Parts: sequence; structure tokens; C-alpha cells
Amino acid sequence: MKRILLLLICFIILSFSQNKNIEEYNFIGKWKGIDDKGEIGYIIFEKDGTASMKNGDNAMVGGKDYYIEGKKATITYVIDITAKPISIDFIMNLEGHELPGKLSFVAEIIDDNSFKVESTKENKSGKKNSMILTRIQE
Repeated sequence: MKRILLLLICFIILSFSQNKNIEEYNFIGKWKGIDDKGEIGYIIFEKDGTASMKNGDNAMVGGKDYYIEGKKATITYVIDITAKPISIDFIMNLEGHELPGKLSFVAEIIDDNSFKVESTKENKSGKKNSMILTRIQE
């Protein structure tokens, strides 16, 4: 009986400490990772809720003010740490378009300076894209 009670207490303490880490997790900063194809990618989460991204040889896109074919665009992000798993949505607003574009991912925290992201939709080959991101700048 004492062992069961001790195990229960340990489980509660461990559960509480994991939730605390998630609630306090700081996504703000520049992150680098390698995708499933071996291409290097970057994501920058800004304090103001905007995001910038770069994958492979493509140019950096996003932030507050960037342009696509002469039209102003913005990429923002929403992170829901209460969701299980954590959800990250990137929302792209393009001048002249009524509906924003959205890319959705789930995240799994590895430690204070790394987490795994995985797309919620499958790619053309039937797999979900994923990447482990490591913080390279706060």
C-alpha cells in the first residue's frame, strides 16, 4: 500500500513539473533544424507574434513586412500549449486576399532548447514532414 501511495505521489509530482515546463516554455528566438530530406531550415518566432521561415535554398519569408509579387504579406503564429500535443499554426495574410493561408503543426518539447515539429497533413508521398529544431539565438 505504501509503495502504491509513493508511486502515486511521484507520478503527480512528475506530471506537475512537466506541465510547468510546457507553460513556461519559451518559443521566442531563432531555431535551426534539418528536415526529413536533409535540408536545413530556420524558424524565427518574434515577441510580437510574427514569424519568419527559411527552408533549403529558398529565401527567408515572413515577419511583419515582406512582399510576394509586389503584395505586402505577413506571417503570424499561434501556439496552443494547452492542446495535447502542443499545436502551432502559422497564418499568412496577403494583401488583397480575404482568407489567410494556414500551416498547422504539432510540437513535442525535448528540452529547453529543442523541440520537434510535425506537420498535421501528409505530403505527396503520404508522410508527415517533421523536424527537430534547436535554439541558436534568443
